Amino acid sequence: MKDVKIVIGANYGDEGKGLMTRYFVRDAQFNGENPIVIFHNGTAQRGHTVDYNPSFRHVYHHFGSGTGDGVPTFFAKTFWVHPMEFRREYAELIQQGIKVPESYCDYDALVVTPFDMLIDHATEAWIAYERGEREHGSCGYGTWCATDRFPTAIYTVKDFHDCLYNDEYLHFILEDTWNTCVAQMIKRRVDVERLTDYKKYFMPGAKEKENIILNFINDLRFFFNHTNLTTFDKFYTHSEFDSFIFENGQGLGLDQNCGSEWHTTSNTGITNPYDMLKDLHGYHAEVCYVSRSYTTRHGIGTLEEEAKKSEINADMIDKTNVPNEFQGSLRYGYLTDKEQQNRIAMDWDKVSSDKRFKKTMAITHCNEFADIYKKADYESNNPFSMFKRG
Repeated sequence: MKDVKIVIGANYGDEGKGLMTRYFVRDAQFNGENPIVIFHNGTAQRGHTVDYNPSFRHVYHHFGSGTGDGVPTFFAKTFWVHPMEFRREYAELIQQGIKVPESYCDYDALVVTPFDMLIDHATEAWIAYERGEREHGSCGYGTWCATDRFPTAIYTVKDFHDCLYNDEYLHFILEDTWNTCVAQMIKRRVDVERLTDYKKYFMPGAKEKENIILNFINDLRFFFNHTNLTTFDKFYTHSEFDSFIFENGQGLGLDQNCGSEWHTTSNTGITNPYDMLKDLHGYHAEVCYVSRSYTTRHGIGTLEEEAKKSEINADMIDKTNVPNEFQGSLRYGYLTDKEQQNRIAMDWDKVSSDKRFKKTMAITHCNEFADIYKKADYESNNPFSMFKRG
């Protein structure tokens, strides 16, 4: 019997999914299981913090929060692989003394290119120029442009792998991607020449573009040298792993189906994991919704009962969510239980009739704000530990 955990943010991200994922990883290892962490939505724009001790922490982007414990990551076909960030973070982890396990990836996973990042940077700069503020806070990872390319110029991990040493065809794919990215920018009516620093964001010269392509090809080759290609069904059936931990990116309040135009990613809840698992057998699954004891949000959009940071806790220090050019400053609010439970109920309803699944709740940051919600199955009052209640 395989054990499945699905870690889902209940709000707008930054709930403590990295801490919860690592708890499940270590619990599986303690019980003699062999876990793997699965990424299934968004791309490397996630920033999941694991505090190992007071002097060492890492913010995970393209690797699961079990990496420091020797647990590999599987990239599902609904995840956008980001070869540039994969290589950057891999080097960072090695420098920090973490031995990075080989990754696994579905053949049909899609790929973010540096051109997608250029267009997203230009678009965000244009929005800031026109409106005086950034729209969604794309994190600068190219997610929007990559998504908008679908289905015109979409290339999978397999496509790139099959022509990895065919420079002519690789250049063809990347030129096609570039042209489609430019078309997306024109469709958005971005007038880059009116941006004072437009050259920083867009329109590299021929030599610059060629250098971008060559660097990206090297990033691709590095990714494939450290990643095993397979499919999830085959991997589930034939691999030695018996504990599957889905580490979702973002939160339910940012889902594409949340009813708000200010979503930032797709299927932040149970949808993708359930689609991957529903026809498989021999497992029991725990769906764990994670929340801080208060709410947070990046960028503009609805935030129930928004408050100043000082009203939540003037002494809190968030080392991860520092102000940045793509997201601005982190916003805070009092946790509205009714709104949160509505989000959870809408998501849980997709699997509520499947008896293989059970629902749990985790609350983090209980030391920073009085935790008045005592329905949690897990809670944390420090950055290093999660505790199971009862």
